[in-house]
Amino acid sequence: MTMEKRTIAAALAVCTVLSATACSSRPRATVIQTMETFSSSQESSLTETSEATTAESAILETVLLKGSGDDTYSFTFDSEMITYSGQGGNFFLVGSSPTECYLHIMVQSGDTTYEDTFESAAGRIVEEYTLPSGRRAFCYKTSEANTLHVIIDAKDLVTTGNCLVKISIGSADAWPYSQSKIADMVDNGFYLEK
Repeated sequence: MTMEKRTIAAALAVCTVLSATACSSRPRATVIQTMETFSSSQESSLTETSEATTAESAILETVLLKGSGDDTYSFTFDSEMITYSGQGGNFFLVGSSPTECYLHIMVQSGDTTYEDTFESAAGRIVEEYTLPSGRRAFCYKTSEANTLHVIIDAKDLVTTGNCLVKISIGSADAWPYSQSKIADMVDNGFYLEK
């Protein structure tokens, strides 16, 4: 078997595995569905895609997300796991649509503290944890069925004041990753754009 045939066979095998783990009962080809719209006060712009292959063969892409303040944040993600929808902070699992297994990532800077947010979610908190980066995070239930929110204390992303990263996880029970794994993946992707 030639190298080209082996590469094609490996790519097809990966596609089959991803389709099987996608959050849909009917696996479908990966398509960025630009007709979907989301209500979001966040604006974002796609930067020139920075593709790099790591030792794990991840394909990394970077987008710029505008926070609730004036800052803009670079967010780098593995495009073999999640896909950017091009609207707001919306991402979705490869192989699913933006309305299934979506992640909506928001950067909230200002006066609200992690402690205030934790207190306001009392009674709905599913789990609290410290991420590998050392940042605190917690996950809580929402009024929407099968949707969770994760709050990450990211005050080090801003020079003054507080900063929270809020992740809404749609179809939470269908994701192949735990909420803490998703929080860690998002947490590792952020840095302040200078």
